Amino acid sequence: MRALTESLYRLLDKLPPKIKDGPLIAIRNRLRHWEIVRRTKDLEPNPAYKDKIAEGALKVVFVSPIYNSFPLLAVSLIEQTYSNWELLFIHDGSSEGLDSVARSIIESDSRIRLIETNSRANDWGHTPRQAGFAELSRECDADFLVVSNSDNYHTPGYVEKMLEHFDDGIHAVYCNMVHEYYNWRNFETRLEYSFIDCGCVMARRETALRAGWNDNSYEGDWRYVADLIDEVGTKAFRKVDATLFVHS
Repeated sequence: MRALTESLYRLLDKLPPKIKDGPLIAIRNRLRHWEIVRRTKDLEPNPAYKDKIAEGALKVVFVSPIYNSFPLLAVSLIEQTYSNWELLFIHDGSSEGLDSVARSIIESDSRIRLIETNSRANDWGHTPRQAGFAELSRECDADFLVVSNSDNYHTPGYVEKMLEHFDDGIHAVYCNMVHEYYNWRNFETRLEYSFIDCGCVMARRETALRAGWNDNSYEGDWRYVADLIDEVGTKAFRKVDATLFVHS
């Protein structure tokens, strides 16, 4: 199977851009997705929510600040093997400075929504995240929540593989990452300060909203993870033994 899908992908990739990036792009992406699923199927051989995942019945919402930047996060989510997700971008102040390319990406998918804060806070994206949590507290039908950043990258299998590690007793799942602060090396995460980023963590929506986003300092990302731990304890966390997230 691997040789077949890789050969087909390479063959399609050699076609002229007008063809491969036109009607055939969906086929190329599907081949990539099949390979991702095949190569990672043994991460959790018997998922508790297998049927719901297959049906796309579980909804994941991503919350992310953005400030006049290229929305790499949106690009990575559009490429996910699992399609039932939404992305809430909260622009730090007016979004008038977003260029046409960034805006076209955001507007290209109905699962992506952009709102603005009243003014620019410039506090590591924490005020926009707080605004996002407030927005989701008022209206949100998602089952799980991920807090990320506009320049982060979630590998195409991130959503699906994270969901596969939940069961009724697990409230949060986290994975390993590649981190720019460590020269783009693979980073083994753990539930300690400086050893995990919020983008590595997927939590049940109700648990995440109870924990809230409560810290606007440099340590705000860790404070969120610590507040999740305070809510449910470390035994309600499960780790995916794979690198599914790139912190930029």
